[in-house]
Amino acid sequence: MNEALLVKTDDDRAPSANDEWMFYQALAGAWPFALDTTDHGALAALADRMAAFMLKAIKEAKVRTSWTGPDEPYEEAVKAFVRGALDPARSRAFLEDFSAAQGPLEVAGALNSLSQTLLKLTAPGVPDIYQGGELWDLSLVDPDNRRPVDFDARRQLLDGHASRDAADLVADWRSGAIKLSVVAKALQLRAEEPSLFTTGDYTQLTANGARGQSILAFLRSDDTHAAIAIVPLRASALLKGSGQPLVPASAWGDTHLTLDAARAGRRWRNVLTGETVSAADGRVNIAEALKTFPVALLVAG
Repeated sequence: MNEALLVKTDDDRAPSANDEWMFYQALAGAWPFALDTTDHGALAALADRMAAFMLKAIKEAKVRTSWTGPDEPYEEAVKAFVRGALDPARSRAFLEDFSAAQGPLEVAGALNSLSQTLLKLTAPGVPDIYQGGELWDLSLVDPDNRRPVDFDARRQLLDGHASRDAADLVADWRSGAIKLSVVAKALQLRAEEPSLFTTGDYTQLTANGARGQSILAFLRSDDTHAAIAIVPLRASALLKGSGQPLVPASAWGDTHLTLDAARAGRRWRNVLTGETVSAADGRVNIAEALKTFPVALLVAG
């Protein structure tokens, strides 16, 4: 689709195949959620970012050009390719095709982000959240890392997250409020139970059943308190084209966690949703724990 944008000679092309492939990979990561492929302004802004990123990347790769030995014709060809590929007047077919392919990647990427966020907030160690990373961050390394953080937008979402139920957050997942809610509620639990996460034990939990290989879970515990973190992994095939980063409860089948005798029969509260999850016979059913929200943080009731 973009072959006409290449600059070709008898034994060469610009951009090179590797640099063109790098462009598509970076574009997939930076592609804004629900981008309108007819929005010239949004695509022009994206083209500016991608052109700056590609120029820095090819210079630092030192294959066809570099900071100290620039190949200006090659650099100009790469920038022209980027801008041509993102020009809706020239590349409508490519943009529509790329946008369609992005849909499943965006949903799976959002689910992975929620999983990673909960893991770093509950695993042993000190969680580190880069400023701006409280919401989805589709930034390129450069020049995006110099952009100011919109703290007002984050304050507004933070002020309203506690009053929003799980279904609302999932439906509005593209705003990033769902990720901010995970961050806020997990940090609140850490503040309420500091010893649980600073000196508490870590115990891996094994998931069994039909989709056991698609669950990662562990227990944090001390003498008086306990918490269980549950996240999906390798779950893109389970999303079933739902358009939301929530695996349908029916996809989990009989997948479950088995708790030790000391914790069997307890009821657990998911601090991310307020829902109660039972552990009858020492089993936590994943379909119940992840019924309304993509990840779970359970505390013993």
